[in-house]
Amino acid sequence: MRKRLVGVLASVMLVASVLSGCGGNNNGGTNAGTGTEGSGTDAAQSAAPESGSAGELKPVELTWYYPLSQLQADQAKVQEEVNKITKAKINATVKLMPVAIGDYVQKMNTVLAAGEKFDILWTGYMLKPEELVRKGAIQPMDALLEEYAPELKKDVPQVMWDGLSVDGEIYGIPNQQINGSRYGFIIQKRFADKYKLDTASIKKVADIEPFLAQIKQNEPDIIPFGIFGTSFINPEAHDDKYWVVPGLDDHFYIKTDDPTYTLQRYPEEELNNFRLASKWYKDGYIYKDAATEKANDYLAKGQIAVDFNVTLKPGVEAEVKAKNGGNDVITVPLSDWFSNGYSATTNQSISRTAPNPERAMMFLNLVNTDKELYNLLCNGIAGEHYDKADGEYIKAKADSRYLPNMDWVFGSVFNSYLKEGQPENVWEETKKINSDSEVNPVGAFKFNSEPVNTEIANLNAVWGEYKRGLVTGTLDFEETWPALYGKLKEAGEEKYVAEVTKQFEQFLKDKGLKK
Repeated sequence: MRKRLVGVLASVMLVASVLSGCGGNNNGGTNAGTGTEGSGTDAAQSAAPESGSAGELKPVELTWYYPLSQLQADQAKVQEEVNKITKAKINATVKLMPVAIGDYVQKMNTVLAAGEKFDILWTGYMLKPEELVRKGAIQPMDALLEEYAPELKKDVPQVMWDGLSVDGEIYGIPNQQINGSRYGFIIQKRFADKYKLDTASIKKVADIEPFLAQIKQNEPDIIPFGIFGTSFINPEAHDDKYWVVPGLDDHFYIKTDDPTYTLQRYPEEELNNFRLASKWYKDGYIYKDAATEKANDYLAKGQIAVDFNVTLKPGVEAEVKAKNGGNDVITVPLSDWFSNGYSATTNQSISRTAPNPERAMMFLNLVNTDKELYNLLCNGIAGEHYDKADGEYIKAKADSRYLPNMDWVFGSVFNSYLKEGQPENVWEETKKINSDSEVNPVGAFKFNSEPVNTEIANLNAVWGEYKRGLVTGTLDFEETWPALYGKLKEAGEEKYVAEVTKQFEQFLKDKGLKK
């Protein structure tokens, strides 16, 4: 396998929100490596009971924040059923607190800054665990895992625990799923069939352009290419020139053939992202108001012909069909599988303010080991929100009032019921990909942002002014970049790069990658 450059880069603005918001109420008074606040509340009487029994545990209520693409009408009804299970097994009820995914970072920044007492929060690509650790927002889990979640601890591969460790301590429970990436296109099948799209001829991002032109010319109510300012694409990624360096602002790279692992900042291959977006916007392939609109509003109506995806996993066609207005889709991979090892993309963490961290860990163990509970969270109530089919397959009811379609948010997808269209061996294939993907040699790098928090906040504020416009092509790149880069330098670009370089060089030495 050849090494692949990640095709979709995480949102800069979201990182900014995490950095600025999570530190707002810290006052420099919490050491990320210290003991658990509030851990004595139930510790004396919270010894883990026999599996499946609430024992003599004191009743508690847990609060769990997590993102959903759309809030669900029957949320309260599902919560009631969830609590029947948790009450019987760990004598706890759970207050489910879903937040619209576009508002999740801002909401959690507010919750954390206010010092609100709650137990569990989803962390991942939008709300990075390592940044929350530095701000004292979440607590270490090693002792809690050993005592209250031994099944979960054993089930998760060590590489995932390593990916969620900061300064030698674990700060997250991974939602096990696909751990590799393979980027490419998701295309509505009806249009691919209608225009006889030769998928074998599409080897790089730009090769899709003639098809986009056909959609633009003949389908006036359809958006040819669905980019709405939330992620980047890389049109030169097929050249296999770079690995992205994780844990930063996603503008640092190393060349795959460079034995010195020299950091590259804003290489031309990345800037071509924006150049291509500018061209496609002018050609009418990108929606005119993409910089201010939300993709889901158009995706759900089946109005997007081509979408870009960084995880073309086994069975993805069945998963995204529901998100595409029920229209069948095909996939066109543009890369092999690659991985950062474990990049902490989707996890659960325990809040530093958690009133009941022991019971929270028992609950997380239950979510990841109790198939009934997990699928209740993912799919709702059998017979009401979905029907069971043959074997492990289920089918959502057409009028379902609970259809999150985001299994990866709740826990290990390896406990998921199968959806119509997914291969029967989808989870075996997924595990094979996880073990076989080409691994980024610097995927374990974790940046300590504390020395340059001010500069990062300033840089992200600058990117915040331009990001959506550049990603969607609404802003012409050649006209915009000189002024943008000038503002980045004024905001502290050079100091930030120097600190990243310093820590990265030390990482290379510590890992034996460089003398």
